[in-house]
Amino acid sequence: GAVAPSALGLVFGYRMRRTERNLIILIDKLSSSIEIVNERLDSLETTVRDKYTNGSYRDAFLDSVVDENEPEKVSRNVNAFINCMAHGNASDSFVLTLFDDLSRLNRLDIRVLKLHYHNPITEHMVDDSFDRLIQEEGIDYSEYGTIREKLCRLGLLESKNEEKREKNLEAVQDAVSELLSQLGKKNPKIPKPPRLQRISTSDSYSITSLGRRYLELIRPVQEAVPA
Repeated sequence: GAVAPSALGLVFGYRMRRTERNLIILIDKLSSSIEIVNERLDSLETTVRDKYTNGSYRDAFLDSVVDENEPEKVSRNVNAFINCMAHGNASDSFVLTLFDDLSRLNRLDIRVLKLHYHNPITEHMVDDSFDRLIQEEGIDYSEYGTIREKLCRLGLLESKNEEKREKNLEAVQDAVSELLSQLGKKNPKIPKPPRLQRISTSDSYSITSLGRRYLELIRPVQEAVPA
């Protein structure tokens, strides 16, 4: 009987310490950029500003922070919150989905995503490599592939093979439609079989515009570029 209350006390104590730690990081990060925060908030329309200070954007941001296990992610999410303020035309759907997705992405997920990132405007290239990541993180290629599949599901990476499959399917559907349109005609024109793209046995991935935008938003506030 006494074990359960003791265990609950440990859980609540741990959660309280974690929340306190995360809020301290949040306050420090916001305080260090307070001038930028105020400047960006002042530039927003009142309805949008209210969402950041006392509305849905603030709530989504706090939800992504208070229960976070990785301190590094707290700093990243604070960056995203501040950088989003510079994009007053961002939709509610984008901002809310951003913080929901960030809460699902761990440090390793972001590191893998960064491997695929290149910004043609700033000519930014990530200072990392596949071999270094595998060695430092202690994962194998199978685990690496699983992470990339997760990033694909979130729309941050896209599979080249999946893109080819979609184009092949469209080509087949067009050929079938053309064939059906010729049925019943006196002199039907039989369409040529569609030329299908070869599906590689080893898939390759590229970052999507959404993935690139997320990485721009989580960069340190002073380094952020237009997302």
